[in-house]
Amino acid sequence: MKLVVDRIEEDIAVCYLYEDDRIRFDIPLRYLPPDVVAGDHLRVSFELDRESRERERRRAEELLHELTRRQSDEKRFNL
Repeated sequence: MKLVVDRIEEDIAVCYLYEDDRIRFDIPLRYLPPDVVAGDHLRVSFELDRESRERERRRAEELLHELTRRQSDEKRFNL
């Protein structure tokens, strides 16, 4: 995916999807290369982080267990 930096407003780069300029992304400059300027093109990709997702799921289950351990089975709820 490619973004175009339209302009810099304070500490935000206002970017648009190259293929569809109706889609806008406001990205804090701290996440971009230090020398980014208006008119630059950025390549962006996404990847799944299944390990992180599973870690968060286990954490939520542990918290739920902690919150409900004193409740009876009929009042217990599941994620």
